[in-house]
Amino acid sequence: MKVEYRNLIDIINKNDFIIIAKHASPDWDTQGCALALKEIILDNFKNKKIYIVGEQLNLGIRDFDEKELNQEIIKKSLLISVDVANFERIDFEFKDQVKEIFKIDHHLEIDDFAKNKLVDISAIACTQIITIWANEMNLKISKKAATFLYYGLVTDSGRFLFNKVNSQTFYAAQILIKRGININEVYNSLYLRTLEITRFHFDIFNKAIFSKNNEIAYIKLTRDFFEKTVLGEEEIKSCLNVLSGIKEVKIWFLAYESVKNENIKISLRSREFDVNHVAKMYNGGGHRLASGAKIKNWDDLENLVGDLEKLINLEE
Repeated sequence: MKVEYRNLIDIINKNDFIIIAKHASPDWDTQGCALALKEIILDNFKNKKIYIVGEQLNLGIRDFDEKELNQEIIKKSLLISVDVANFERIDFEFKDQVKEIFKIDHHLEIDDFAKNKLVDISAIACTQIITIWANEMNLKISKKAATFLYYGLVTDSGRFLFNKVNSQTFYAAQILIKRGININEVYNSLYLRTLEITRFHFDIFNKAIFSKNNEIAYIKLTRDFFEKTVLGEEEIKSCLNVLSGIKEVKIWFLAYESVKNENIKISLRSREFDVNHVAKMYNGGGHRLASGAKIKNWDDLENLVGDLEKLINLEE
C-alpha cells in the first residue's frame, strides 16, 4: 500500500487543477472524503485549484465549486473519484473529458476505470483509507478535515457496529479524534431526530412488510408518498434503520420510487448474508452486508424477495 500512497502524492504534485467527484446520491462517506481531501490538499500542496462537483448531501456546505469550472479547466484537470465503484456512478457530467482519473475506493472492483488508484476493500469506509493515507504520508489533517472524515467513518461503519469494522477503523478514529474534533457535535447532527421524523419512523414501522417466517422485512414507498410528504429523500431513506436490530429479521430493505428518475431504488442490509450477490442481479452492488439495487417496476419486487429467500437458504 505504501507504493499507492506515494503514487497519489506524486500525481497530486503533478497537477495544478484537481476535480474531486463523489458518487451519485451521495452519503457521508463520499461527501466526507471529498470535503476532507480538498482541505488536505490545500493545506499540504502549493498552488492547487480544487473543485468539488456533484450533488450535495447538505445544502448548507459552501465548499462546492462546480460553477467555477469551464471546458478549458476540465480538460487539463486530474479527477479524483472518492467512494465510487464504477465509472457510470461518478457524479460529474464531464467525467470523460478530464486529463486523467485517480480512484480512491473501498468497494470490490467491478469497473477498472482508472489506471492509478488507491483501493482497499478491507476498509469499512473510504474515509478510513484517506485518513490513514494522510497520516502515513505525514500530511497535515486539520480539525475541519478530520471532522469531515469522522462523519464518513461513523456513518459507513454504522457507529462502529458493522462486521467489517477492524483495528484499522479504530486506528483511523484515533487519528481523527487526536485532531480535536467535537464527537458530540458530529453525533448530534447525524442522529438527533425531530419529533416529525420520529413519528414518521413509528408510522413506517407499522407499515413494514414481513415474510412468512419474518426473516425478510421491507418498506415500500411509492412516488405518491413522496409527493405528499414535506420530508426530504435522505430523511425518508433513514427509515430503513427501523428494521435493523430485530432478532428474527435476517435481511431488510427499503424500496422506493426515486423522485429523480423512473427507477425503483432498493437499499439492502443484513448482519450476515451476502446481499451484494443479489444486488448485482438487480442492476446494483456495493458491499457484502450493505448494497444498493434498482428495479424497473413493482412486479419485480416479488422476484427480489424470492432471490433473497434463496440466498438465506443457500448460506444457512
